[in-house]
Amino acid sequence: MRRSTVVLAAAAALACLAVFAPPSPAAGDPLRPLQWGLDKVQAPQAWSVTQGAGAVIAILDTGVDLGHPDLAANVLPTGHDFVDNDNTPQDAHGHGTHVAGIAAAIAGNGQGGAGVAPRAKILPVRVLDANGEGDSDRITAGIRYATAHHANVISLSLGEDTVLGTVGTVLGENDDLHRAIDQAWSAGAVIVVAAGNQSAPLCAEPAAEAHVICVGATDRNDTPSYFSNGGANSSNFVTAPGGSGLVFCEDDIVSTFLRSKPATVCSPSAGYDYMAGTSMAAPFVSGEAALLASKGLRNWQILNCIKNTADHLTAASPGRINANRAVHTC
Repeated sequence: MRRSTVVLAAAAALACLAVFAPPSPAAGDPLRPLQWGLDKVQAPQAWSVTQGAGAVIAILDTGVDLGHPDLAANVLPTGHDFVDNDNTPQDAHGHGTHVAGIAAAIAGNGQGGAGVAPRAKILPVRVLDANGEGDSDRITAGIRYATAHHANVISLSLGEDTVLGTVGTVLGENDDLHRAIDQAWSAGAVIVVAAGNQSAPLCAEPAAEAHVICVGATDRNDTPSYFSNGGANSSNFVTAPGGSGLVFCEDDIVSTFLRSKPATVCSPSAGYDYMAGTSMAAPFVSGEAALLASKGLRNWQILNCIKNTADHLTAASPGRINANRAVHTC
């Protein structure tokens, strides 16, 4: 059986102009004023109810910068690397570190910014290599690992080509992956997957699977990001901030980044950078799911709550998530 190729779902790197305000000295976390996405989903207002303590988010990605000062205290020591087959899922790309920070960067520590669920724990599972590439076998193994380690939320900012993934599913090449997702759901996990960045009307595999929350991206004006896939093939499609992916850095999503990478024109400070993509949107939803899991909700309740409390920005909008409404309603 051919193994389907899976690549990360960040938007292609584009030349950006650095246009952002200097960090506010009044903010506990200096980059917090730059986190417009956090404000869009009203995460800070949700923190009066819960910050995600007791919930575990498995980040299946390129790994995590394990010693990053804005993440380390939240990173569990039980992660795994399915690329190098060891227990040190250190990021060599940066994508996974960025995703982890959106979901669960520490708040109020005077470092960088904050995640949606700043007291949730991160289970790092490396399934993509230093080029941001992997295959369905690694993804399947990673999902099963996260399930065995009792992750409340399994976050996948990755996906197959929309057309090739659909063909692969028809041919049965994604059967093992789908079984792993079904098993994770049966075990009580919420599975969140990026929709993809091909401007297609469909969620890319594995985001189209029945038990998955498929996440598209919106920009800071609350309009669909030009690159974002839609959710015509999903009954669980929502959107979250993913940036514009165009010109100005500040229109994208700032988060933790690999400290060993040279600073880019967009880097507001060492160990942080801006990125855009449905990859960035998915961990907003994963963070919200962790907030709800920390309240004791079951996975089916969390899925329904996320959908039912989303902001419908237009009559035809699938809904952009609202963490504050979710934790106060469900």
